[in-house]
Amino acid sequence: MTVNIGYIVGSISSTSINRRVFEALRKLAPEGVEINEIPIADLPMYSPDFDGAYPEAAAALKKSVEAADAVIISTPQYNDSFSGAVKNAVDWASRPWGQHSFSGKPTAVASASIAPHGGAKAGGFLADILAFGQAKVLETHLNVFVNDDSFTDDGSFAQPELIATARDYINAVVDHSGASSAA
Repeated sequence: MTVNIGYIVGSISSTSINRRVFEALRKLAPEGVEINEIPIADLPMYSPDFDGAYPEAAAALKKSVEAADAVIISTPQYNDSFSGAVKNAVDWASRPWGQHSFSGKPTAVASASIAPHGGAKAGGFLADILAFGQAKVLETHLNVFVNDDSFTDDGSFAQPELIATARDYINAVVDHSGASSAA
């Protein structure tokens, strides 16, 4: 059985360090686990005006979240909180009222930052917002301090401690999904 983990990269920057973390984390996934990006860059700003007719990008987001066995959301830390792109994606997934795609969904939080805390504050705020929507949020977060020595030339994590932490994290996400025990 394949475990399908959806991954939202919470930065739409072309040089996103959260995207680099996503790519490195994918390389550590155990056999039988697929980690696929759930894109958010094309989402318009959420408005209730769309509740009757969701734009294609928003409908695809909801469908992808609902189809995944678990979802990881990785966010940068902007102005001491998570990114507006992530908030917009969560808003789209939570609507129309009563149709929250994250409700009951095994979900995990990751963050990446050039600050030594790795964006931990942003990740904590994001976890609170997801829990409000009844997501089953994994208690363990992956907070990656990114510096010049974080990645190898091929995009893998470079530091043994980070590799071990990231591997433990992805294994915890797989366990949290419940899909691996359903086989």
